[in-house]
Amino acid sequence: MKKLKGYKIYVLILSLFGAVGCSDLLDQEPVTITHPNVFWTSQANAEQAVAGAYGLLKNALTYQANFLFWGEWTGMTFMDSRFWITNYIEGSGNFVLAYRDESRNWKNFYRAANWAYTTEQYVQNMSDDLFDSKEEKDRILGEAAFVRGLTYFYIARIWGDAPIVEESIESSSQLVDDQGYIVSIPRNDELEVLDFALEATNKAIDLLEYSSPGAEGWAITANKASAEALKAHITLWYASRDNDNAAMIQEAVSATTSVINNSGASLIDYVAEGEDGFNRMCLGESETGLFEINFDAGMSESFRIASNAGDHAGATLNYPYAYSNVNTGNTPRFNPDFYGNEMMANDPDRVDDIRKELFFNEYEDSNDFFLMKYSHSSQDQAAPDNPYAQFSESNILIFRLADMYLLRAEAYARSGNAGAAIQDLDMIRSKAGVPNYTGASDRESLMKAIFDERAIEFVGEAQSGFDRIRMDYFEGISWATQSRLDKEGYFWPVHPSIISVNPEIVQTEFWRGKL
Repeated sequence: MKKLKGYKIYVLILSLFGAVGCSDLLDQEPVTITHPNVFWTSQANAEQAVAGAYGLLKNALTYQANFLFWGEWTGMTFMDSRFWITNYIEGSGNFVLAYRDESRNWKNFYRAANWAYTTEQYVQNMSDDLFDSKEEKDRILGEAAFVRGLTYFYIARIWGDAPIVEESIESSSQLVDDQGYIVSIPRNDELEVLDFALEATNKAIDLLEYSSPGAEGWAITANKASAEALKAHITLWYASRDNDNAAMIQEAVSATTSVINNSGASLIDYVAEGEDGFNRMCLGESETGLFEINFDAGMSESFRIASNAGDHAGATLNYPYAYSNVNTGNTPRFNPDFYGNEMMANDPDRVDDIRKELFFNEYEDSNDFFLMKYSHSSQDQAAPDNPYAQFSESNILIFRLADMYLLRAEAYARSGNAGAAIQDLDMIRSKAGVPNYTGASDRESLMKAIFDERAIEFVGEAQSGFDRIRMDYFEGISWATQSRLDKEGYFWPVHPSIISVNPEIVQTEFWRGKL
């Protein structure tokens, strides 16, 4: 049973860097959090606050299924979408999505980061006596720091350079100077954003303790292993963006090794456990999870699956899960020319890869092919006779143990330790019925093998688009021309409304003159 309770946060959070005109902002009264001297007086309220940070992060990722657009469709591995808006990625390579302006706007991430930082500041100043124990206070602080670190990491992966806000924004007056002008905040360098995310993550690691599968909040709230998994991602991304920074590669090895050895998590053996293991993983809080976005109708943490592409379930499922008839307008189709499908077809080791059967409905069938990771649901008891009145029960898997093995394999490959890289790669292959890797052991060959493994293992989990940037591997991507890559056109454009409000923001080079 998923145990994260749904809370309402009775606070007003400023829309940082959002689409609001100068005159609108200057005409508003200062907006502040609700009576801080009254609110920050108990552990229950502090718990409520950190739950709000998780909720804001969840909204930033799931609104209009944006996490799939940012990290899945851009990868163009297995999921060729019928949804016409994704043609702006898969076809034209234009990330300016019609009717999806929020995909270019980072305001929801800054809201989450700001509230997490605000929680950190106030909880830190609360007396230890207000908590059940000092450890409980540290846990709440650590979870808030984790959300802040994860939020800034997403910002760095989606936009690259971005503003860093090193204060808690509690009033609109903080964005207006003494002369009445809006305070302008420029974009910081991408590595500085990563440093800021890493600082928050290290703080979380220091404050949190390890948990174990079955414990309350396992995988749906952060523990030390969740934070170490985040550190592994941040440091390996940093290394890739800083000429294979050796110190960061070693940090990634250390972080992944600590998770593997200390998290209490274990891998799902797809061959031995089949559909049961797959279902446990997707429903969430399973033995393999490290951090997930929670969906549980029983805890008011879900949504009705609809027959459209407005959410991640509707964008990936087809008949009979989300549609009354086979849908050929919104759902993914099998495309043999897509990178992942071509890779699977041409690699004889993949013939018996059981993930084709478990992860997809009718793999290789153009009409019946779709992802099954978001197919888990429960009946809406208010409409018990309606087979399509279903609440989503599938968690969004942000970090899980297989990710750590393959990240460590990549770190080893970058540092020239081919033997260790292959050992970790083979660990994941073995769970899916794929023979041990026998290919070349040079860096380029290993990086491709690791990318291929990640492409199938994490399909639908919005990793492949980011993997391509980190691994500098754009084979099979129609939009990834060299001239575009040279101008960092793999990052998303900044919404023009942000630039109009904050003229210190300079558009990413590739997108200048295109919006």
